[in-house]
Amino acid sequence: MGYLVRLILAVSTTVLAGCSTLGTREISSAELASLTPPATVSAEETKEDRQYPVLYGTTRAPSGDGTYSDQRDVQVHYGKVMVKIPKGHVTGSLGKKAIWPWRSDTHLSVQEITPLRSQDDFVGLMQRSLSNIRQTQSDYVVVFIHGFNNSFNDAAIRAAQIGADLDVPENNMIFFSWAARSSIDQYTVDEATVDASEIYLRTFLQSVIQGAGTRQVHVIAHSMGNRALLRTIVASLENASAAQHMQFGQIILAAADVDRDLFAQLGPNYLKVAQRTTVYLSPYDYAVHASGLVHAYPRVGCGDVPQVMIKGIDNVVSFIPDDIPAHAYFAEALPLLVDIKNLIRRNTPERPAPLWNYNNGFWTIGEAVPGALANRMRCKTQTTLHVNAG
Repeated sequence: MGYLVRLILAVSTTVLAGCSTLGTREISSAELASLTPPATVSAEETKEDRQYPVLYGTTRAPSGDGTYSDQRDVQVHYGKVMVKIPKGHVTGSLGKKAIWPWRSDTHLSVQEITPLRSQDDFVGLMQRSLSNIRQTQSDYVVVFIHGFNNSFNDAAIRAAQIGADLDVPENNMIFFSWAARSSIDQYTVDEATVDASEIYLRTFLQSVIQGAGTRQVHVIAHSMGNRALLRTIVASLENASAAQHMQFGQIILAAADVDRDLFAQLGPNYLKVAQRTTVYLSPYDYAVHASGLVHAYPRVGCGDVPQVMIKGIDNVVSFIPDDIPAHAYFAEALPLLVDIKNLIRRNTPERPAPLWNYNNGFWTIGEAVPGALANRMRCKTQTTLHVNAG
């Protein structure tokens, strides 16, 4: 067992690297989906270079080179980043830097960071940007919250990749970057920092909601970023009147590095603030599996069946083998990108058989990877906690 734990931990260090109305009658999500064709995601390479803008809020201290450091600040900094998505970009990929001069560089890269002076400037920029796009194209914005071992630029690039691949209109993709250390040996430091980020994330999300106006705000939280989001939602419900509660469209909880028992206790709060909440987990997420071993208790984002089943919250277990050891599968596997895009666009997933299966109250995609090593390292759910949020 000691060998297996060490092996999993060694592998993990490499990978931790809407409601609508027609007249006065409310349209159900099922009706809305029937009126909206299923969304797809193109698997073709991009034909030309593209500059993709993403807005941001960060609690990182500014650095001297025009970007942001891995040190905490005691305020939210706002701004806009231009990310280059080069010709040859493949959906679900961050690209590769060219080693040889005759090969094309397909790696996404930060081109320009433009800080804003204040929260009001950020809200104003959002309002102006969204007003320039037809309402039918931009009736939503998407906020991405990154996880452990991410720099500011890492977060910006991942947000741009997700936004571009999901066809999120320019300036509608937003990310929040807490002061994670971009180092695999700083896990406990990041744990302390993400816990201290809750009040700032709450402020930022309130700014986004104000800037979005009547548009829906969808949230995608990844890995340790789920901890900040969960605490933020709980705090907003405890400290605000019903009229001031933050309301969201889709909340996507991807590869959540969150304690199973804590999620069983606090997770039902998502039902109070989101139109739909979806948990994505994988038995091959060795990063989250390693976190479970470190903490001695299972994490929400790793298992072969859901760790927690809360009535009203959807669970998707991904057996897709393309990204073993998996941790970013939600943003890299084409079927899951399609799934998220349908949730955002239609509030209804498009999960056709035989690729998708629904049994025992949750969804699965793909089949278990054969082989003794994959089976030994697979994260197996020992007990599913069932919560009736009634």
